[in-house]
Amino acid sequence: MFVLAVILAVLALIALVAALVLRRRNADSTTGRRTVRIAGAVGGGLLALGVLVALLSSFYAQDTGDASVIVSWTGDILGQEITPGLHLKAPWSTVETFNVRNQQVVFAGKQATTDYTGGSALGPGITVQDADGVASDIDIAVRYSIRPDQVTTIYRQFRDETNFVSQFVTQDIRSTVRDAPNGFTTLDLITKRADLNAAIQKALEQRWRGTGVTVDSVSLQQITPPASVTASYAAAQNAQIKVSTEKNLLQAAQVSAQQQVVQAQAKAKANDTLAKSLTSNVLKQNYIDTLSKLAASGNVVVVPQGFGGIVNVK
Repeated sequence: MFVLAVILAVLALIALVAALVLRRRNADSTTGRRTVRIAGAVGGGLLALGVLVALLSSFYAQDTGDASVIVSWTGDILGQEITPGLHLKAPWSTVETFNVRNQQVVFAGKQATTDYTGGSALGPGITVQDADGVASDIDIAVRYSIRPDQVTTIYRQFRDETNFVSQFVTQDIRSTVRDAPNGFTTLDLITKRADLNAAIQKALEQRWRGTGVTVDSVSLQQITPPASVTASYAAAQNAQIKVSTEKNLLQAAQVSAQQQVVQAQAKAKANDTLAKSLTSNVLKQNYIDTLSKLAASGNVVVVPQGFGGIVNVK
């Protein structure tokens, strides 16, 4: 906008100079005087417009969640502003704005390039290698934010937000994500996602310590090992499930057998107790009682030979 003000001022100056020249040459001509007035009006209008543009370029508005660096026309840093609202600057100074809100970088899928939008980025998934030398693809999302009081340092290194994200944020995330799986076996990489997620976040926090960039969260979306590894793991899982099933069936059979043994022992014990309680006198008395019941019902009672007891048949 300041360049536009300068251009308008130059045009206004040319128009005013032309008006003065025409006035001297055509002072007595009616047409000449009219031309001079038109040229003067144009020059004055352009000058006024240039002043207005210069005045407008002296103000800038800053949104909540933004931080700005004020830069002179020579490229020198004049200061920074972290307060939202309307601010004043020199017309020839420029404002570089950084978003200090929570930003997200996502690496997922097979897209060929990385798309940068403000402080965010979207790029292809990251290929990593674990401790067993097996390569897997990782999809991950990282949320980060910039400390407002560090935008001057960031601007001094990268000049604008796009360079900062492309040359610093995304590069560090990719490097960290590639290094972290080196401490995990292939099986651990598949079964211990939470541990890998924590390892990546811890490494990234250490990497960005003192840089003015804060790791807000790391979300490990997906780990895709080679198809052969996935198939082998699935087969191992099925085998483990089968072993667990057979083990449970064996334990159930053992419990059932133990129950049968306990029941048989209890029955044998009961029979043994009963047998010991049936003495000859008890058996004889039971025999007499039975004959008495039969005789009372009108039945013929046959007394075995040698029987010496007394049977009351009334």
